[in-house]
Amino acid sequence: MFKHNPIFGYDYEGRNIEWQWNVRPLKKIFWKTWKPKLENVKLLNVEDKIEYKIIQQQLYNEIMQSEHTKKEKLSGIYKVRK
Repeated sequence: MFKHNPIFGYDYEGRNIEWQWNVRPLKKIFWKTWKPKLENVKLLNVEDKIEYKIIQQQLYNEIMQSEHTKKEKLSGIYKVRK
């Protein structure tokens, strides 16, 4: 598949932040069952540690919200459907 990590771009306040997945094996990023962790997001062009953590958390939250949304549980009479 890939021999090198693909590099992605993220727009943070008008700046392009380059990032990639920090995971082995790399093919995990294509599995439907793989859920990334915060540590799996690696920013490439941010030197400040505080800013790094802020951008990493924001990017991770957006990925989780768009790709791995929480399913709503049924309640009331719909909960016991047969």
